[in-house]
Amino acid sequence: MNRSLTLLSALLLTATLQGCGDDSKPAKAEAPQAASSAAATPAGDSCSGHELERALPPTKAVYGYPYLSRECGYDSATIVYGKADGSQQLVVTLTDTGLPAPGADQQGEAAKQYLAAQAKLRDTTAKNVSLLNQARQAALQNGTAAQFGGEQYLPVIDSTRMGDPLAISVPSPDDKAGESSLTGLIKGRYVLNMTSPDKPNGGTAQSLRELFVPISEQMALTKLP
Repeated sequence: MNRSLTLLSALLLTATLQGCGDDSKPAKAEAPQAASSAAATPAGDSCSGHELERALPPTKAVYGYPYLSRECGYDSATIVYGKADGSQQLVVTLTDTGLPAPGADQQGEAAKQYLAAQAKLRDTTAKNVSLLNQARQAALQNGTAAQFGGEQYLPVIDSTRMGDPLAISVPSPDDKAGESSLTGLIKGRYVLNMTSPDKPNGGTAQSLRELFVPISEQMALTKLP
């Protein structure tokens, strides 16, 4: 999950839950970091035959975004769309947090740290989705959405076809460098992230929802174990 999503959730909660008392404020969500792996990937297309390949969106243009590249590691797969000059970009990442630690020693300190990092990634992703939903509701109820550019720039919640919640977050209209994000925890195991610096139709949450969610629907997430 990118830094702007976490900052937005924290800012929304701070501004919209004022006056509720410290005990009523949810804890600030920490930005999850996918655990790194030293496992080598095959030469050539590292996603060919990878367990996550079946769930990736297609290696062709999607919704006006040309396909650029994809790369898979031990526990993650990333596919990039857009233009080579960077004027258009969309990145989709799927991380499997349910794998055993890489390497033969499953009882060693490195394995324990890996599993702990993956558990934190799962928990933080689910927490951020919940916090963004709470922030949206609080801003609407308290009439503070205008602080963030209006209701159209508040986070929105959608879901996969299986019912897993997805949170779409966009920067305020004054933040020209911020990225929009979709994030969600799939089947309680797989972390799905999409990011884009592009701002179609003014970069409203609904505009990015109409970009991100259809791409998620092209992913064969039901085929994941």
